[in-house]
Parts: sequence; structure tokens; C-alpha cells
Amino acid sequence: MQPTTHTDQQTESPKTTELQKDSGGASPHRPAGLRIVSILFRIGIIVVVLGIAMGAVRVLMATKEVTARTDEALQPIMVRTIATELQNVDRTWDGYGTARSMNDANIVAEVAGRVIDRPSSIEPGQRINVGTVLMRLDSSDYTNALNAANQAASAIEAQINGLSVESERVGSQIELATDEIEAAQRDLDRTQKAIEAGAGSAGELDSKTAAVRRVQREVESLKQRLELIPSRRAQLLAQLAGQHAIAATAQENLERSVIRSPIAGVIQSVDLRVGDWVGLGSPVARVVDLSKIEIPVRLPASALSWIKLGNEVQLWESDPIDDPDQIGIITRIAPEADASSRTITVYVEVDQDASVQDRLSPGRFILGRVRSPDENPRFIVPRRAIQGGRVMVAVPQDNGGFRIQIVPITTDYSVEGKIESLDANEDQWTVIRSGLRGGELVVVSLLDQISQGLIVEVVGHESKQAESSNPNNQSEAMP
Repeated sequence: MQPTTHTDQQTESPKTTELQKDSGGASPHRPAGLRIVSILFRIGIIVVVLGIAMGAVRVLMATKEVTARTDEALQPIMVRTIATELQNVDRTWDGYGTARSMNDANIVAEVAGRVIDRPSSIEPGQRINVGTVLMRLDSSDYTNALNAANQAASAIEAQINGLSVESERVGSQIELATDEIEAAQRDLDRTQKAIEAGAGSAGELDSKTAAVRRVQREVESLKQRLELIPSRRAQLLAQLAGQHAIAATAQENLERSVIRSPIAGVIQSVDLRVGDWVGLGSPVARVVDLSKIEIPVRLPASALSWIKLGNEVQLWESDPIDDPDQIGIITRIAPEADASSRTITVYVEVDQDASVQDRLSPGRFILGRVRSPDENPRFIVPRRAIQGGRVMVAVPQDNGGFRIQIVPITTDYSVEGKIESLDANEDQWTVIRSGLRGGELVVVSLLDQISQGLIVEVVGHESKQAESSNPNNQSEAMP
């Protein structure tokens, strides 16, 4: 029996230990009332702790600083707009061309010879006047030719004068010979009458007849000589004219041996110096007149129906940032367009003071801008306000706000320049053919942040906001 009892004691020992743990380490022999009191005490402590914690939470929530709510996320985007209104727009055409002088001279030698003199002032860049001597050539040959021609002419003139004297003398001889013929004829008539009367001889008659015939031949010879004098005179006159021509040529060559500038301008180049041999037609110098410049400007072919003679053209030698360097006038327009470049050529003339420093220079590449007035008023908006053939318009709402509406448009052409009445900050504009109405507010800012239907606030339209709701200002843009 003892071993069995020992076994039961060992079995109950773990249970006793668990009871001790549940009772807080109390002995199994501790009274049950104390155990209940201990449990209630513990529960009370837990409740108190929880109450204190909840009270602390309430105090913290009551004393928490409340952050003021803002409606920034709900505020509408503020955009800048331009109110559409009809404008008289000048269409602008840009083109390029190379300036050239309308009056320049490539001076060449008109005679051959050696350079014997060149003034020290004749150098490139020097301003000269009409007739300024550039250089002198040896003219001795031309002087000799002139003298010879003049002497030959004088000899011929002497022969012509001799013909006048000869003509007078032959005339006098003919008159004398005529009188002699009449006397011989009377003598012959008397001889014939004497023979008829039987007093004369036949030999005497023949002698008288021969004398008459001899005198008649002399008269005919004198008349022939007199008749040839005019032809001889004409021949001598022709020879005289030839000698005069030779003398004139020699005189011209003599004058051409002094090479002068045919125009006033600036010397571009001088090719010869003293001692150089100059052949006929050899280049001597180039002179350029800077007072009248012409620029053939190539414009788009579509400009042909817009531009006309007399239009002003603004000209720049560099980028068109400031005021134009010069103002020219279209004086000629080429009748045909260049099919390869799709351009037309207009000829612009510029009158300028050649002495000023900022003059247009021949050979420079020039930008020309022509403004053609458009007779039809157009709606015009900044070029950057157009995206994919559409603009964004701020439409007024009943609550005072504005809603974004995307409006498709068609454009006509672009212009550059300031339009103070619309926006002083814009200088790139597009003319609208159709799609907009007067008084509409076209959005020109924050275009990448707004979309169809978005509520926005607008600035820049000022008093034109009222116009956008005016039914009498709804005219459609016409092409």
C-alpha cells in the first residue's frame, strides 16, 4: 500500500504548483476569501490605469493645436487672356538680297600706251569726283598722228581753194574762145561769099574752116575741164573729211591718254602704276557710287498679289532687332516667279548719303521687310496661344467664374511686331481666318496646365469681360 500512496503524492504535486501560480504564489492552504480580494484589487488597479490613460488622451486631444484649413487646392487657376477684336493688320513679307550700286564703273584703257603719271591721291577708298584724273599715258604717237592729219587736211584745203581759181580762169578762157569762134565763123562766111562771087579760092575756104574747127575743139576742151572741177572738188572734199576724221581720232586718242573717272564715287581698286604698259581694253580702276543702291530682294511667290510698285521696304544689314538701317522703295517687280525656290524678285532702290558711316554697302547680304496693308479687319491672337489648330477660350459662367473651352480655328498668316492695344509684351501674332468671335477671351498663359471644362480665373481682359457676353458683338471673323 505504501508504494501506491507514494505514487499518488507525486501525481498531485504538479497540480498544486499550478494552483499556486494562479493564486499569485499563495499557498494551497491560503483561505479562498483572500484570493478573491487579491483578484478584485488587481482588477481595480487595471481599471484605474486605464482611466488615467484615457484621461490623458482626452487632455492631449483637448489641448491639441488645430491647423487652419485652407482651400488652396480648391482655388481655380489664374490665367492671362486677350480679348479678341477686329484689327487692321499689315501683312509682312521678309526676303533677302545682295546690295549693289546702281552707278558703278569698271574703267578700262581706251588707248594703248605706257603710264607716265598717276596722282598720289588715287588709291582705293579715296572719294573722287566726275572727271578726276586717274592716270596719264604716253601720248606722243597720238600727238604726231594729229599733226600729220592736220597738215594733210591743210594741203587738201589748198587744192580745193586752187580749184576755185582754176574754175574762174577756165571760164574766162571759154568766153575768149567763144569770141574767137564767132570771129573765125564770120571770116569763114566772108570767104564762102567771095567764092560764090568768083573772087576766092577753095584752099582759102578750107583753111578758114579748119581754123573754126580748131577753136571749137579748144572751147569743148575748156568746157570739159570746167565740168570736171566739181568732181575734183568733191574728191578733195572727201579726202579732207578723211583727214579731219583721222585728226579727230588722233585728238580723241590724245584725250583718252588722260584717263578720267566718268562718275563720282569711291575708288574700289586701281590696277596700274607709273611705268606699266597698258593695252587697249586693259582694266585700270573700279569706281563705285554709294549714293544710289539697288537690292534685288527675293520674296515668297505668294506676295505677288499683295505688293505693288512704290511700297516701302525696311532694310537691315544684320538681324532685324532695332530700327531699320535704311528705307527703300520698290521700283520694279519681276514678272515671273522662280519655280525652284517659289520666290519672286522685287528691285528695291535706296537713296542715301554716301558720306555717312551707317550707309548700305554694295555686296552686303540684306534683309528686306515689306508691309502690305490688309483692307479687311481680322482677329489676331498670339502665335503661342495656338496649339494644333485650336485655342483655349475662357467662357464666363453665371457664378462669376470662367470655364475653359477648346475652340478649333483656321489661320491665315503670321505677322511680327508690337500691338499695344492687345498686348505690349507679344510680338509674334497669327491672323485668324475663322473660328473666333468678337470679345472672346483667348487664354495665352499656362496652356499646359489647363484643359477642357476647367474652372479658371482670368486676368488681362479688364473691361472687355462685359463685351464677351454682349450679343451684339458676335461677328464672325471673315477671311
